[in-house]
Formats: sequence, structure tokens, C-alpha cells
Amino acid sequence: MRISVTLIVRNEEKNLARLLPQLTFADEVVVVDTGSEDETCQVALSHGARLFHFDWTDDFSAARNCAIAHAAGDYVMWLDADDVLPPKTQHLLMKWKKSPSDSDFYYMRYRMDGDFPFWFWRERIVRRTDKCRFRGFIHESIAPFGKVEYLDCEVVHRPSATHAERNLRIYQNAIASGRRLGLRDKYYYARTLVDNELVEEAVPVFRTFVSCNRANPVDRADGLKILAGLCISRRDYSDALCYLSRCVRLLPPSGEVCCLFGQVYFEQGLWTMAADWYFMALNSRVQSGFVNEYYNGFLPNVQLSVCLYHMGRYTEAREFHNAAKRIAPSHPTVVMNDAFFRLG
Repeated sequence: MRISVTLIVRNEEKNLARLLPQLTFADEVVVVDTGSEDETCQVALSHGARLFHFDWTDDFSAARNCAIAHAAGDYVMWLDADDVLPPKTQHLLMKWKKSPSDSDFYYMRYRMDGDFPFWFWRERIVRRTDKCRFRGFIHESIAPFGKVEYLDCEVVHRPSATHAERNLRIYQNAIASGRRLGLRDKYYYARTLVDNELVEEAVPVFRTFVSCNRANPVDRADGLKILAGLCISRRDYSDALCYLSRCVRLLPPSGEVCCLFGQVYFEQGLWTMAADWYFMALNSRVQSGFVNEYYNGFLPNVQLSVCLYHMGRYTEAREFHNAAKRIAPSHPTVVMNDAFFRLG
């Protein structure tokens, strides 16, 4: 099986120099430059990539489909320049190439680095057919087709800058030009508004989106979860519980959803009810949507230590504090609680 790795880039000389040596499994690397002013093109050529140019039009799908059009492999894998492939992933892909496969569509975990990494399943390798086309001018994706398979490896995203303002500008320009936003566009537009701290503008967009039965259940659940979190920040616990209840009618509760339920009761001093939800967060094995290690381990351990302390279960409270300390020993909350338990 031949595999083409495709990238769209602009001013990515450092990131590209990091990524390209990791692509030894690829039969070709197709780089589409959208207007670099640094040494990006030279770096691509120096690593043997095939280089093409594309006039940027604020449309990520158009640029990615341009790269696919130049690909010659049986399969196409897409990456961003600020992605990293761990050695395990490189090894698995080299092994995968040598094994005949009849699957058309492969998902891999897409992990975002940080103090508490999170990940989600993302389409990553697709058989090169007429159906291998991105849709959506931003937060683009390829609709699954044929036989679908999940690979036990990951791509790690290590961005050197935030794109919140850029994404908002693209959405605002699209709306001003009369472009009609589809359901998925509305979901990501609302998220972009939140990322830019335009919460009051985001709320009605989210409300419209989550009320549409045709929307993707995973995205709807995430929208409901975000609305619940905004309600909790305003101490509107009744509406928060309504949103969370709608969320768990769509999907089993993730660690984050359990923590939001717990927070509703925690902030009202209802320690037993809060603890029940934090215990559920620790035991959640849901892997749909965004899977965040913060909500699956660290936060529930911290909150359980507080809840159990207030319930008079001091030994157990210390045990959960120590569990949180093992995860993030230098976290400010852990340091503060550590001092408290030492004094106690």
C-alpha cells in the first residue's frame, strides 16, 4: 500500500523541520504552501517533499483538497505542520503499510498537549477515492465511508500559537459575505465565540444548535455541556441541570459531564450528592467527543478529598488528596491542600 502524507502550510519553517523527518513511512509528502514569507518552502524541498502553491481564500477544505488532488498514493494521510508523530505511531504506520487492508477510513487519536492533555478520535488516513474530500471552510472534515477502522496510535498537536482570533475573523468574514453556516459550522462558530470570550454572543448560537435533532449527537452533547458550564458560572444551577440531563439522554456521561454534575452540588454544599458524581467521573470510560485527563483523574480526586473531608471521612479525604498529588504534585490546588492536610 502506498501512502501520501499531505500538509497545508504557511510560515511553518520550524514546525515543518520537526515533522518531516518523522514521515519515513510515507511514499510521498505533498506540501501545499498558502503564502509563506519565511523559509517554509525551502525546508519542504530540502526534505524531499513535493511542493505546490495555493492562493489562500479563507477555506481550509479548498486547500486540503488541492493537496489531495496532487497525491498519488492508495491512501491519503493529512497532518498539520505543528503535529508530532510519536515513535509508536511511526512504527505502527510502517507496519500497517506492509499489511494488506480492505478498510477505507481510519481514525487515530488526536491529542492536544498541555498540563492536562485531552484527545479525541479524528479521521486521519483515507483511501484515495472520489469520496476522499474535505468539507467545511473551517474545522474541515471528511465524512466517513466504506469500512471504518480505529488505529491504536496517536498524532500529537503542539501548536506554537493560538488561532482563536484568526478563526473568528474567518467566520465573521464568511457571515458578512452571506455564507450560510451549516450545522457543524454553527457548533464550531459558537465554540470560537467562547474562545474569544464572546460568551453572550455564543449562547444563542449554541441553543439553536443543540435543539436540532439532525445535528451530530457528540457535538450536541458537547454544546449542552458548554451551556451547562456557563450556567454554573452564573450560579444558575437549575438550568445547568436541565442542560446536563439533556446531555446524558444523548450519550453516556463522560468524566467532564460527571464533574459538571458534581460541581452543581459541590457549590451548594451538598457533599454526598457531589461525591457520587465525582466517583462516577473517576470510573467513566466514555471515549466519545473530547476525552480530558483533567476530568477523568485530577479534578475528581481533588473534589472528592474536599467532599469527604466535609462528610467527616478524613482518612479517605487524605487518600484522594494523595491521588491528586501523584497526578500533578506542583499544581497550586494540590500545594494548598497539602499544607492543609499537614496542619490537620
